[in-house]
Amino acid sequence: MKEIDVSGLSIPALTALVTIHATGSLSRAAEQLGLTQSTLSHTLKRLRAAFGDELFLRQGRGIMPTIRCDEIVRGVDPLLSQLAVLARPTIFEPGTTTLTFTISCNFYERAVLLPALLGRFRAEAPSARLRVIQADLRGHEQLREGLCDLLISPLPAETAGLYRRRLLRDRYVCFLDPTHPLAAGPLTLDAYAAADHIAVSYGGGWRPFYRAALEALGIEITPRVELPSFGAIGSVLQGSDLILTAPSALAPVVMPEARMLEPPFSAGFEIYAFWSARQHHSDANQWLRGLVAAAARQRGRSSAD
Repeated sequence: MKEIDVSGLSIPALTALVTIHATGSLSRAAEQLGLTQSTLSHTLKRLRAAFGDELFLRQGRGIMPTIRCDEIVRGVDPLLSQLAVLARPTIFEPGTTTLTFTISCNFYERAVLLPALLGRFRAEAPSARLRVIQADLRGHEQLREGLCDLLISPLPAETAGLYRRRLLRDRYVCFLDPTHPLAAGPLTLDAYAAADHIAVSYGGGWRPFYRAALEALGIEITPRVELPSFGAIGSVLQGSDLILTAPSALAPVVMPEARMLEPPFSAGFEIYAFWSARQHHSDANQWLRGLVAAAARQRGRSSAD
């Protein structure tokens, strides 16, 4: 069997073949395609060489396809139709989309941003699904591996190949039970260093940013109690003589009735949204990033009230 010369099988050439077959005339096909008849004749010559067949035979004043041409057109026509569909830009409509969006983050981001984000998400995309996965310390890696559409994190890891946008800034404060001897405040550095502390370790893989500020002051804190998450920290803190140093935005989560004092040092951090270059121009991802940014602005306004 003669090998087909694929150089004659460009999409315009195959489109010309289907058009000639549909119109039954070189002149009408040339007019429909916006080509000169000589250009179309040259294209047909290349197609004949590629398929090793005459493709069209003269019949009276017109032309008729060969059996081989009929077979080729039956195979090519649906392919060209599918290519036309693929070539049309996809228009993202939040109101009708059924896509699943995956966000990677940790406890803080879920507690602070998710309530406002979820309200907007459900209002604008009622048929879409939102999936939240645990980032731990692998968020940037998850993003590069395509395991999530967006990462929300404070970690300033290597961001080559990633985009980022600052969402909000928070500071560390101290939470104490109202009956704690130091609850009246203000906290001095000596009293803070001598006190017993409770801390959240996220299973041993997390070092809070405020520890660097303490080290700069020559202070090392060894927590008396260490928990893997903030889940039960309010009940543990209640009635105890422990001090919890945590982000201020977690006040409603930690223990609403706890006394919140400014620490005797300054420490804060910023939360960023990260996304991959592959998702940068995606309409769907841009919409999701906009929702997250709006939720962060809403959070910022509520914190200032």
